[in-house]
Amino acid sequence: MSTRAGKRPVPGASTEKGTDRRERILLAARHRFAASGFESTTVRQLADDAGLLAGSLYYHFANKEQMLHEIVRDVVNRLRDGAQEIQQRQTNPETSLVALIYFDVKERTTDQEVHAILHQERAYYRSNPDFDYVVAARRDHYLVWRAILEQGIEQGYFRADINIFLTLTTIIRMLNTAADWYIHDDRATISAAGIISRDELSAFYVNFVLRAVRTSERIEAPVPWPGNYAGAAGE
Repeated sequence: MSTRAGKRPVPGASTEKGTDRRERILLAARHRFAASGFESTTVRQLADDAGLLAGSLYYHFANKEQMLHEIVRDVVNRLRDGAQEIQQRQTNPETSLVALIYFDVKERTTDQEVHAILHQERAYYRSNPDFDYVVAARRDHYLVWRAILEQGIEQGYFRADINIFLTLTTIIRMLNTAADWYIHDDRATISAAGIISRDELSAFYVNFVLRAVRTSERIEAPVPWPGNYAGAAGE
């Protein structure tokens, strides 16, 4: 990733309230966990990044694990809930797939660092029962994707010969990479590519994915607009 692991200034005056200081610590932890990894990060590094003494962190958080819970819980649950909301709509599988791509791109670019942490630390979540909810939410999110692809195959929208597991892992990792590029890539690359909106980014990956999964008879079919995908209008 292009995010550096060095100190990142976090705004805040010495007279800030406890809530503000807590947010400073979480912001520092989010940056550091995404850049350096959760297990490689020390409390002293987090204190330095937040501009605090190491002992001050323990006033707000019992340990690093509590910080990690605070960072990932809402985001991973929102990813699962949004995908399930799309699945419950009365639309065809192709429209649902397009909505999922738009929704996932929005989520991953809005909270890119958190999604990087969710991806990078997946072995840690699997080995720590306290994070079973993260494993379950990620699994439920994946199962929505799988169900929609399976429905698309059954209803003749998508090719019957695609390997669903390899297709989905490729798509999800591709969207993670796209979010990282969108947020962090260097200025020279962005100026060469031009300014790309989130919806333009989503539309590119929609076309890319549909060409990979559509039946040959439907390759040139119009791309369905997903509408108000997962309760969030396009940008």
